[in-house]
Amino acid sequence: MTNNGSELDPDRNALPPPNPHKSAVTTDKKQKREIESETRPTRYIPIDIVESLLTSMNPKDAVRLSVACKDWRATAAKFDPTMSKTPWLITTEFQNLTCSLRSVVDKEVTFKIELHGYPVTRTLFCNCSHGWLVVNPSNHSRMLLLNPFSRAWLQLPPCLLEPNFFLCMSSAPSNPDCVLLARDFINQLYVWRPGDQLWTFEKDRVELFDTIISFEGQFYTWNNHIGCLTIFRVLPLRLRKLMVPCPIDRSDYFNSITSLVECGGNILLVYVMENADESLVVILFQLDLEKKMWIKLESLGDRALFMNIPFKHAFSVLASEARCCAN
Repeated sequence: MTNNGSELDPDRNALPPPNPHKSAVTTDKKQKREIESETRPTRYIPIDIVESLLTSMNPKDAVRLSVACKDWRATAAKFDPTMSKTPWLITTEFQNLTCSLRSVVDKEVTFKIELHGYPVTRTLFCNCSHGWLVVNPSNHSRMLLLNPFSRAWLQLPPCLLEPNFFLCMSSAPSNPDCVLLARDFINQLYVWRPGDQLWTFEKDRVELFDTIISFEGQFYTWNNHIGCLTIFRVLPLRLRKLMVPCPIDRSDYFNSITSLVECGGNILLVYVMENADESLVVILFQLDLEKKMWIKLESLGDRALFMNIPFKHAFSVLASEARCCAN
């Protein structure tokens, strides 16, 4: 039979006869996979089990568990006490190269961390920011940053004119966008960013101030004496000064500790004053940037403030999340 000059083979498209040996091998492999899937441990651990582990785990181990995967990290942020913004008390043991941490909202939560390689003889922490402790330079040594939970530490670079005092940090130094400010004895400004081999000296000066914070990518300073709010960025230095009337009597702030703090997306000015009976009075004002004035606050609502009075450092938390007293 012909079709357009080509001969058709009726068996050309027929399937080959089945191979009984190959079929048996395929069946054996399928059964083997089914058996392995039943006996092999699952690669996925339900989140409720992870949550149960975190609630009963030592905080320093919970920090390590949080790096396992994205789901666990998100869960750890809700259940791990070290992830909260409430402060911790720290003591150091020079001989054992360890530090002890205790929660201030739950005295039962306490643990020790070994500081491998960290120069523990220099553990006079002068400040803290974004979970990192700061050690100011002394005896021509460099400034140090320490994260007691992860045990990571950084020795900041030397400078021709060494900055002596830590001022402010915009974020954790593990963040590449971090900007750290320091000053020397004559109030000149120095800037360091992650990866910088040297400090950058800002030639222009910032007005003298009583307190400073980082807020939404800018730095804010407040001078009680002249009622000056300065808002600036660095590298290069760009600033604007706003004359905002001081909200308390001039004679009062000489006996008070002043601190700026971010609270629920607003900037607060906090005054802590001592009465004649040595009791403390806290007065709060919220910044109205459009009207260039401080508005007195009667309540913080569901927020709470923690203050390090000697260094004029403060931060706010949601009281319901931090399990501490509101307002």
